[in-house]
Amino acid sequence: MSSVQETRKKPIPDPFKDFEPVKWTPAKGADCDCELIYSTRRNHGICGHYKLHNLNDAINDDLSWYEKILVEYVINECSYAIFTVFDLLTSPYAFDTSAEGNILGEIAERVSRRVTKYFLKHLNKKGRTGGIFDQRFDPANRDDFIVAHTDDYILKIQKYPNLIILRRSGRGKYGYENIKELDGFFDYRYMGQRHILVLESKLEKVNVDCNDLVRQLFVPLRHLFPHAHFSYILFTDKHSVFMKNNFSTRRQIKHIPVEIYERLKGEDVGTLLFTFNESREDFEKIKDFLITQYRIILKLGVTLHGKTVINEREIMVFDGGETPHIKLAKDMESGLWREVPLRHKR
Repeated sequence: MSSVQETRKKPIPDPFKDFEPVKWTPAKGADCDCELIYSTRRNHGICGHYKLHNLNDAINDDLSWYEKILVEYVINECSYAIFTVFDLLTSPYAFDTSAEGNILGEIAERVSRRVTKYFLKHLNKKGRTGGIFDQRFDPANRDDFIVAHTDDYILKIQKYPNLIILRRSGRGKYGYENIKELDGFFDYRYMGQRHILVLESKLEKVNVDCNDLVRQLFVPLRHLFPHAHFSYILFTDKHSVFMKNNFSTRRQIKHIPVEIYERLKGEDVGTLLFTFNESREDFEKIKDFLITQYRIILKLGVTLHGKTVINEREIMVFDGGETPHIKLAKDMESGLWREVPLRHKR
């Protein structure tokens, strides 16, 4: 009798496995505080950088008032508008010193979302992004759009691109209460499998409660997307992830990120620890620049915190951007100064 062998399908590999923490034993004789440590093998690998633009820069010449770009993010040959005039004028808070924490947090969110989008788009030829929205989605009326729902949970857009999770509690206007706000939400398809990645950005302090993360984020998401695989992206600075003396060599992960990884691993959720290319000083520079531009737009008057270049013929005052905020030229015959219209090359 001929026997028929059963053919077993090979398991589909996890496209994010190489980016998750790994436990290992450092080489013998290494200066190490513990026998086993956690490290990361790969970061996102995206080398982006930001540019700051004044309203009269050449990049804005052909754009409408609301579309004018204030902060640009460049990855390879791709350019993205991180902040525009519209973003500042439609913000729920004023761009002044009383909202510095909100501004820094929003800058971190926008940069981390842009890097993550690019990372996913270029991760694997067999993978693709998109698919979170169905045919009901109208980009012109996207705020408050319900992405997915069950009897107990709702995932909806609050103010694009931020999403929130609501839980039925019997309290609130419609009997639902907000239990989690998402900095970023990505739907990734790989070899027939659906991967949901949730982004959380933190500047310096990683104050994440692992139990709340499971209870308020991934338990609801499993109800909303029962057949998906999940990953949590913690996007922060390298000093919040790695031991100070070891991050350059062994990239040894600190206690709290390890705790997050182990807790989520027990829930079959992957963890990706990504770091900003920008320093805290970079984020402060962007924040100060946006506050200045906000005051310029509303004609509130500004105090400039940039360099000033003076010679016998010219005075140029910078406001933190790459090009002057104002330029004065001296008439050598009369001794009078006049403002020079600025049309900067990109």
